[in-house]
Amino acid sequence: MGFSGDAVEKVLRKAEAAGLLDDSLFARLWVEDRLLYHPISRRAVERELAEKGIAAETIGQVLEALYPAAKEKQLALQLAQSRYERTSGLTQLQRTRRTIAHLTRRGFPVAMAKGIVRMLENQESKDDG
Repeated sequence: MGFSGDAVEKVLRKAEAAGLLDDSLFARLWVEDRLLYHPISRRAVERELAEKGIAAETIGQVLEALYPAAKEKQLALQLAQSRYERTSGLTQLQRTRRTIAHLTRRGFPVAMAKGIVRMLENQESKDDG
């Protein structure tokens, strides 16, 4: 059963007037949810929003406001610290590999993941020494 173009337009206008069609709001809620419940990289969030049809300009504005680059590094460090601590019973190589893999599965660049893990290793060796 189809609907006429006029009927569809009328419903879309009503939904938009009621604030139900707000890509910016949707993007903000999506980013906030990702940061709180399943943290992933900025690039991964950007890709998800683009796949959902959100305009690049809207994505850029929302990411700049809610998920700036500095926050991404801070989030990656928090995730790495948590994983690194949970793997303390493993060999150093296993800890390193698992922590890097944990970050890269969430979309963080390999170079960033390696740098963060190297920093954690250095910090641990200083604490031990």
